[in-house]
Amino acid sequence: MTRSEVTAVTHIEEHGAAPAPLSAEELTALETEVAEVELLPRVDSAAAATRAERLLRVVRAHGLTELEMRAELAQAEVLQRDGELGQAGVLAQQALRWATENGATLVQARAHYVLQRIFLDLGDLSRGLEHSLRAVELLDERASATMRLDHLCRLGDALGLNRDVEGARRRYRQSLAMAVALGDVDRELTVVNNWAYIEAQHGDAETALGLSTRLQELSAAQGRVLTLGRLDTVARVLIRLDRLAEAEEVLQPATDPEFRRFDADGDAGAEGLLALVRVQRALGKLEEAQRNLDVCVEICDSLSLGTLRVQAREEQAELYAAAGDFEAAFHEHQAYAREALRLQSDERDARARAIQAVYETSEARRQSRRYRELSLRDPLTHLYNRRFVDEELPLLLTAAAGRGEPVTVALLDLDHFKCVNDENSHDVGDQVLRAVAELLEDAVAEAPDGSFAARMGGEEFLLVLAGGDHAASATLLEELCATIRAHPWAALTGDVPVTTSIGAASAPTVPVPDPAQLLSRADACLYRAKRAGRDRVVCDLV
Repeated sequence: MTRSEVTAVTHIEEHGAAPAPLSAEELTALETEVAEVELLPRVDSAAAATRAERLLRVVRAHGLTELEMRAELAQAEVLQRDGELGQAGVLAQQALRWATENGATLVQARAHYVLQRIFLDLGDLSRGLEHSLRAVELLDERASATMRLDHLCRLGDALGLNRDVEGARRRYRQSLAMAVALGDVDRELTVVNNWAYIEAQHGDAETALGLSTRLQELSAAQGRVLTLGRLDTVARVLIRLDRLAEAEEVLQPATDPEFRRFDADGDAGAEGLLALVRVQRALGKLEEAQRNLDVCVEICDSLSLGTLRVQAREEQAELYAAAGDFEAAFHEHQAYAREALRLQSDERDARARAIQAVYETSEARRQSRRYRELSLRDPLTHLYNRRFVDEELPLLLTAAAGRGEPVTVALLDLDHFKCVNDENSHDVGDQVLRAVAELLEDAVAEAPDGSFAARMGGEEFLLVLAGGDHAASATLLEELCATIRAHPWAALTGDVPVTTSIGAASAPTVPVPDPAQLLSRADACLYRAKRAGRDRVVCDLV
């Protein structure tokens, strides 16, 4: 804010409960500061909390409800970052209800932005993705480039955690280009770190390594010290590549008490120490690992870090076993199992309380059919997603078994799909995935009622055929394989062909089939199809 804007806001605060009407300059000053505070929690949570509280007193006194909602959402994001998910959820849902009733699309977008992170923290990845999609969709023309960047990056996070790595990459590329164009180094580091983490966990190791290198080089060039959280990302990449000695070196700052105090991140460095211990155990450096684990346990006990303390106990059992003290390892593992069960129960209760708080408003209790449908659909292809499969397939198998009807599941994997992306572009790859999805929908239209298609992630799809005999299912799959092969791909991919390998398995009607076992059999058939030369169907129909 300029000096005149600060003076204007200070003048407003000093007018008490019945302030004079706002001048145009004062209103602009308030709107400017609210916009600044909205962007602050991601880079300076403490400053965001202080400024939001001050702003709330002013905008409430003047009856500026929209600005009040936006400032409260900044408070909610701070609460979420501090682990107060229930309180954060109540504020976010109240803001969402008001914004929906009053057509305030920017407030709606911001409420969904906060709710996305809350549900990811609660472990509900699908609902987190649902809110993240809405947070991007609802941004209006008043949203700044920086706000759009934050929303896009969070959508990338949600997609990546839901294992849609291609979708995550596209959003990360967009948000990274925006950060570079804005010259916002803090956000550039955040995007690169988050992208590297997703690639290390679910994507391509070499891509993760390139991003990790960029993260380190950018930090060095800007004179920034990598936080323990970002060092953990770099280490994850190196561990994925089996470069354990380098990972150990990266995590060494976690052993420095001064560094841990400088970069507390809520756990005083305990998580970084635990990651280092695991690497050192893998390297056979058992004495060093034990010393670092002892420090980690001290921190966990002093700060009551229950989850990390249980993980540390498990690691202690592993260290005893690695040293050949199997009796101590056994007793430690027993203690770990007891504490893990108790922690699981406590966490389940805490999540239940948080969810109850999030949904205690009438708006939150009201189920939205549109949101429900969004949460069950893949954002790229609009096919059903893995969450739908997990919910629907067991019900379908139970119902079919009761009627004595067979069910066939087929896993489809596009052959050499990396070549499509490498020789054309990821945008072309996305177009190919959408075209395949349309062909799958056409196949479903020819299948018995209750059949459906889903995208399982990346270039892997699922086709569930309800009812019908085995011969009809096998014929449909052979025709689908041929249809994909014969599709006019040249307009999209040039000389790169697009074919698919299909593995299918059917379920006996008695007893009720286990979904995981059925999918495992289909996956084994898919593997056989790949080994046999690809572009073919392999069935295990019983």
